[in-house]
Amino acid sequence: MGIIQRQTIKSTVYIYAGVLVGFVTTALIFPRVLTSSQIGLITLIASWSAIFAQGATLGFGGATVKFFPLFRDKEKNHHGFLFLLLLVTSVGFILFIGLYYLLKSWIISTHADSPLFQHKAYLIVPFTFFMLLFIVMDIYNRVLYNATAGTLLKELFLRLFILLGIALLFFQFLNFDQFVNWYVGAQGAVALLLLFFLVWRKEFNLLPDFSQLDRSMITGMASLSLFSFLTGFSSLAIIRIDSIMIGSYLSEGDVGIYTLNLYFGTLVLLPSRALRNIAPTLIADAFNSRSMSTIRSIYEKSTITQLAVGLFLMLGLWVNTETIYTILPAEYKAGMYVILFIGFSNVVRMAGGLSDAIVGYSDYYKMNTVFNAVWLLLIVLTNLIFIPAMGITGAALASFLSVLAITLVRFWYVFRKFGMQPYQLRHAFLVFLALVTYFLISLLPIFSFFWIDLLVRGSLVVVLYGSAVYFFNFSSEINGLVDSLWQRLQSLF
Repeated sequence: MGIIQRQTIKSTVYIYAGVLVGFVTTALIFPRVLTSSQIGLITLIASWSAIFAQGATLGFGGATVKFFPLFRDKEKNHHGFLFLLLLVTSVGFILFIGLYYLLKSWIISTHADSPLFQHKAYLIVPFTFFMLLFIVMDIYNRVLYNATAGTLLKELFLRLFILLGIALLFFQFLNFDQFVNWYVGAQGAVALLLLFFLVWRKEFNLLPDFSQLDRSMITGMASLSLFSFLTGFSSLAIIRIDSIMIGSYLSEGDVGIYTLNLYFGTLVLLPSRALRNIAPTLIADAFNSRSMSTIRSIYEKSTITQLAVGLFLMLGLWVNTETIYTILPAEYKAGMYVILFIGFSNVVRMAGGLSDAIVGYSDYYKMNTVFNAVWLLLIVLTNLIFIPAMGITGAALASFLSVLAITLVRFWYVFRKFGMQPYQLRHAFLVFLALVTYFLISLLPIFSFFWIDLLVRGSLVVVLYGSAVYFFNFSSEINGLVDSLWQRLQSLF
């Protein structure tokens, strides 16, 4: 777990530095500088662009993680793998931009109540290109065991660029149209920075070399790419479909309110994102070397560690929800239960560990496509039921129910195929500990001063829940990290 710990710790630091910038930008500045409709516009453009960019990879990201170990040789420029990666995704970009122009009229017509989106839909094309370039460079960096560069740029630098843009808008150096262009350009900036990072590391080489390829490998790559494409495309659709369906059923303003509350609920998942930047590569390598004990260890540790951290963050978020709304415009409180259901869905996902990666890099990788197709179908059906009845809260509830169902199915499948069952009594005790902590803190009155209320409730989460997690040693990874940080603090004094 050495590589995982180092990369995860670095990534987590970058992610939470980005969270701080993102909080200032998204929670404090956006609602005061932009209308909910303008926030909704940005969300819709980003959502559609992300779907087209993911599709344009043609699933070759999955093939890259699986097959790159067979190409790995720095002295031989990894046998021209970067050229192959860029060639495939360039073809994908051409195909999916062609698809965008075929669907353009339909896309615009589905958002009839979103006039800003209809005016700015053309930005989907450059945004898609910049997103795709970043995805490709990030995939290549990760298989070179450097997940932190992409995390630093995506989680921190991108948010800093956006913060600068919104500041220029606030001080009237930019108008809103120019700010939207700036927002798209910020994605291009981080993509180019990641490309330059590869050049600086002398890992950017476009000389083709097909010496490693044979018929069986090409067939294997094509097969895995097809299923990775279906899996990846449906995975992103799952993330973005709620905003798109809200925009279709309701309005840009509702998308903006949902997006801001979604941001808070997503904070729970951030540590998992750091782990997932590096762990899947190690799982793929473990399958190649047939080291099932390594996979079992990663699976078991990921469930308890992520559940402990997810519950900690969910507690810190939910006990402070009323306080959070005191600093936001009143209209955003309509999405309070979006935070609850999205936060719960992310805790469930974290408790599921890396079951999706285990299936995805095993001989049963095709099943991930089936699972994601079912997941997407569940989300669409539940959104169709709950959005008309409950508005944006219905969209969040649909996400939670769908995540719960598919997580249980994946757990059952990994247990059936690999005999891996990572859950123990301590997982249930963690949930009980979180419930007791919430009950005790909920007895407190709300303090009138924002920072005092936030500090008191946050401190109690640390004291009641955090100290118990450490004392009972639920996760050796968490205890090791706390001990390491404590030693470093002691060395400073």
